[in-house]
Amino acid sequence: MTRTGDAGRPLLDEESLTALETLQKYQRPITIGAIVLAVAIGGGWLYQRSAQIKEVKGAQALGQAEAAYAAGNTPLAQEEIGKVVVRYAGTAAGAQAALLGAQLHYEAGHLDSGITQLTTALGKAKGFQKPGLLALRAAGKGSAGQHAEAATDFEAASAAARFQQEKDQYMMEAARQHVEAGNFEAARSAYQAIAGREDSAHSTEARLRLGELTLKS
Repeated sequence: MTRTGDAGRPLLDEESLTALETLQKYQRPITIGAIVLAVAIGGGWLYQRSAQIKEVKGAQALGQAEAAYAAGNTPLAQEEIGKVVVRYAGTAAGAQAALLGAQLHYEAGHLDSGITQLTTALGKAKGFQKPGLLALRAAGKGSAGQHAEAATDFEAASAAARFQQEKDQYMMEAARQHVEAGNFEAARSAYQAIAGREDSAHSTEARLRLGELTLKS
């Protein structure tokens, strides 16, 4: 006997019905999720592209500042360098501008201005940019008589540096600043760490400085 009406319709098994209901129930959230994922992927690409553009514009702005300096217009150069440091913080140009600007401030006797500019750059600097920025800030603090603070910055530069030679160089500078601050124990500890390593290019000098500390203390 032929089945008609509802009885003639193929029956959906429970599993198929559940899958269909699930799709209908969650269709909108799934669609929204796909859109969000697509936006996230697109946003990541846009971020990378934006970063590239920022790097290029930063380099161009720094070039203009360097051109002003080369032309002998130091005040304009400093003004433009300051803009690069703020607008392009975190880029290669921003870090380079901070180093150049601070050096110019130091040479003009404006140590505080140079230190401030480096501090601004450090706020958004990438990891590999920090050792140089910290070291130059430390040099400014040392020249300003802030020897304990300078030692702290040199130690931070050493910790952030990627290569051992660089680390040792900054640590030697930190030890010198500790000596200037009268903290002979900290200086001795830094020198001993380097003096005991024959692979360090600074080991001979470190041993010499340890001998000098013995006479002082």
